[in-house]
Amino acid sequence: MLDTKKFPLLIVEDNVRLRNELADFLREDNFYVKTVGDGEELNIALETFMPSVIILDLNLPGEDGVSICRRLRESLPKIGIIMLSARVRPSERNEGYTAGADVYLTKPTNTDELISVINTLKSRLTISEPEPMWLLDTQANELKTPNSQAIGLTSSEALLLKEFVLHGRYISHEDMFHYLGDPNDTNETNKSKMEVLISRLRKKIGQFTDPISLIKVVRGKGYQLSIPIQFVNIAPSGKKLF
Repeated sequence: MLDTKKFPLLIVEDNVRLRNELADFLREDNFYVKTVGDGEELNIALETFMPSVIILDLNLPGEDGVSICRRLRESLPKIGIIMLSARVRPSERNEGYTAGADVYLTKPTNTDELISVINTLKSRLTISEPEPMWLLDTQANELKTPNSQAIGLTSSEALLLKEFVLHGRYISHEDMFHYLGDPNDTNETNKSKMEVLISRLRKKIGQFTDPISLIKVVRGKGYQLSIPIQFVNIAPSGKKLF
């Protein structure tokens, strides 16, 4: 259970020794810390644990830190992102900041500096004002427009939008079948079901935005969601890390 008196942090680092050492250090400084090893585990973790700051390694297996940072900044803009990397060239630091990192720190990390950075972010995040956005609540199965109009969703529609947001608004056919498909069905059957689901979403959300460009087909690859959506609540998928 989350200790609401402590500031929640999530570390994304594939080196087990480094992430455990960093987590132990931060816990000693009275932070509430969870850890994961890659982008896939991060997505699962966010379903049950919403941190105020994410400490993100740049070099990760699978999806790299820059890609993760870019989609987090869009879907969860109020979260602080601290990027850690052994890369020290100005162009690499610029890439991290362009992706949306609040702070870019080089390894080996000075722990006193890290604490100072977290506390600075903590002060900034508590006074920031949210901008009007599309808001997705997958616990209530509801999407709110920037004007606070509520759109009721089925659980399948809410789940599809959740996966769009977690994947940076683009989903390949492979990922769509993996996260949303029925393993007992063929790819063609799953594809047909997804097309029906997307058609329903276009019709519902299209009352408030352009329905034609809402979800675009990336020919032979997958689908692209055109509107930026932020999470309000994320219903657990059933996968567990902690």
